[in-house]
Amino acid sequence: MRSALLSLVIVATGCDAAPTSAVEAPTTPTAPVAAAAPATPPAKAVRPDLSVCPKVKRDNEEGLLERTAPLPVPAAFAPMVASDMNHFAVTTLAGHTGCVDVRWMEAVEGMALSKDQRFLSFGWSGYEAFGHIVVDRADGANAFETGDVPVWSRTGKRFAAIDVSESGFGGLNGFGVWEAGSAGITQLVIHTDGLPPGDWRMGAWSGDSCVNLSLVPSERIPSDANALARTPRDPWFASADRTWKPQAGTCPKA
Repeated sequence: MRSALLSLVIVATGCDAAPTSAVEAPTTPTAPVAAAAPATPPAKAVRPDLSVCPKVKRDNEEGLLERTAPLPVPAAFAPMVASDMNHFAVTTLAGHTGCVDVRWMEAVEGMALSKDQRFLSFGWSGYEAFGHIVVDRADGANAFETGDVPVWSRTGKRFAAIDVSESGFGGLNGFGVWEAGSAGITQLVIHTDGLPPGDWRMGAWSGDSCVNLSLVPSERIPSDANALARTPRDPWFASADRTWKPQAGTCPKA
């Protein structure tokens, strides 16, 4: 059942409505900011049109779904995001409407918008599942599941995320790298096998071709959660020239 859950939440369906105005697309993508609201509202924002989203059934799976109302949208994002029981309707930079399937999501948090207003992101949780979505408003509101908050390279060309847990309830369940080009986001790789269990963290990028990570292996995770921050972490990295497969060590100096 859980595999069906994840297949639902990571798929975004682009739906076009006739544009009534346009917002110029950025030439250089930038990372979503941590703020809970866009710094600058879109000029002449076109309200998203939920009526163009696919008519889909929300199967309650024997009462596993508890949500009885549409997912709430923070007020600051209301000009570009609307919701019903099944979708987030998102206004694209071209003034169209894209639709993100949210049927299995019970709650969302940390909604953020990149400075260039291209990338909308939010965390989500559901029945025995959680994840993080990045929506590309320059490409029909296509959505990508990153499992956890991704870290962007300084140029905004690439972003990476890691989500490894013993439960396996995360939306990614591995390490992934994506590239943000002018034509949209491309998933470069997702590694799901051979990653040791433990507390994984993303680190900083070195250029656009290597990203640092760190790990506290399961056997060294303290029973006191507050002590985890003081526990030494093992350096790991992933680089393009090694097929982005995480391994022990650090990125070479740029």
